[in-house]
Amino acid sequence: MKKVSFSRKLLYSLWIMGFALLPGTAIAQDAFELKAALTYNFAKFTQWPESRLNEMSAWKICYFGNQYHDSFTGLANKTLANQSVTVIQLSDISKVEQCDVVFIDAKSRELTHRLLLAVENKAILTVSDISGFEMQGGMIEIVEQDKRLYFKVNMQILEQSGLKVSSQVLKLALEVKR
Repeated sequence: MKKVSFSRKLLYSLWIMGFALLPGTAIAQDAFELKAALTYNFAKFTQWPESRLNEMSAWKICYFGNQYHDSFTGLANKTLANQSVTVIQLSDISKVEQCDVVFIDAKSRELTHRLLLAVENKAILTVSDISGFEMQGGMIEIVEQDKRLYFKVNMQILEQSGLKVSSQVLKLALEVKR
């Protein structure tokens, strides 16, 4: 019974992601909300190491950038793996280790190098809309192309961090770097 429930959740979430990603679908008017929702869905379909899960009391989704405040705050009443989601706006890199997921927006580009050093080989999912993010060592880059949102995945960095993204999500990726 659990498999059916999980499969339905997976299909529903992938359908929502697919709606945002399929050719012919224009980007939703509020791209910030869509990027926050994608970040949540990436977390939902990522497998963390057991040691990291044992440390957690709630999922912490962190983000940089004031422009995303309302979009990420809306995730605070959601759950991941039957645990509540806490949303944290970061202003500096020093607090990033408390996060399970970090979204860094293009306006915070100058923090990218320090962020990637701070999370290197740690089970912290990194997502961004910064051009070239996955090539610089980020895990998932959200890309706007032809007025649609797509994403690229850096499998090598995910694996070094002990994270695994669902194969169903990888099928939707524009590009998977191995």
